[in-house]
Amino acid sequence: MENQFEVKQDGAILSIVLGNELTTVNAPQLMDELNKYRDKGIEKVVFDASKLTYIASSGVRVIVFAKQKLGGDPVIEFVNCQKDIYDIFELIGVQDYIEFVEK
Repeated sequence: MENQFEVKQDGAILSIVLGNELTTVNAPQLMDELNKYRDKGIEKVVFDASKLTYIASSGVRVIVFAKQKLGGDPVIEFVNCQKDIYDIFELIGVQDYIEFVEK
């Protein structure tokens, strides 16, 4: 299985295009990638969830990690998130830490 994500930095903004799934298989790889940007002045992390149809608890941990561990309290934005995915964040209680945006 490929990583199913692509990470790019543009100044203080980190953009992650997610694939169809963020699972126990590829979430650790995304965590490793995000670790490279720790304490690098990231002010905003944008997750493009347009293709995302499934997120495992390990995937949710990666999103929470981005908020808590990158340093500087970055804004976390989830773009084009399907309702089922939003419902998972709401169930867990982390939706208040994430801005959900439709583009």
